[in-house]
Amino acid sequence: MTFNVKRIENVTSQNIIATKQPTKGDDTEIVHISAHFDSVPFAAGASDNASGTAVALELARVLKSYPTDKELRFAFVGAEEIGLVGSEYYVSQLSENEIKRSIANFNMDMVGTSWEKATAIYLNTLDGQPNLVSETALATAERIGTASELVLYQRGSSDHVSFHDAGIPAVNFIRREPGTASLEPYYHTPLDTIEHISAERLKEAGDLVGASVYSLIRK
Repeated sequence: MTFNVKRIENVTSQNIIATKQPTKGDDTEIVHISAHFDSVPFAAGASDNASGTAVALELARVLKSYPTDKELRFAFVGAEEIGLVGSEYYVSQLSENEIKRSIANFNMDMVGTSWEKATAIYLNTLDGQPNLVSETALATAERIGTASELVLYQRGSSDHVSFHDAGIPAVNFIRREPGTASLEPYYHTPLDTIEHISAERLKEAGDLVGASVYSLIRK
């Protein structure tokens, strides 16, 4: 076997942060919606993670006109695939006051796959324990009639880890096969293209996360 290794130095990634201020008041609680927009080399990244990015963008469009009594932040982060770099940087720049005011992180990663076996939406927490985000999502799913099963699961490997490590309740919303917790077979391959994305599942994720977030920030 022969390995050819290239080292890339002095490369810069970006985070894009959008904030919706509350209708009234300062120093309100903060809810974060996050998604990474990078992909691995040679993968188109339609599911991982244009799907989560697209849903977050749509939620920003929908929620911008609603009066709210909490601050809402959308964090579109880069360099997730090489070690959660973007989200770690974003969280590291939050002040102690901002971290104290942060009550939830809804992170979306691979929420739109059409793979027929990925019938469940997994609510991944780093410690496997329920928190405000998972409990809100479960209550919302029952209220709005979310068709897919929701599964609380212990797993890191996405940007919710950065928020959890700062003491912010965080959940990664991701589609997996129930029982095995397997990801789609196109994961991190050149086959991760839009042909394997389900518009219905994108909408389901948006309805679930959007309604959950709104239940926390509404005026």
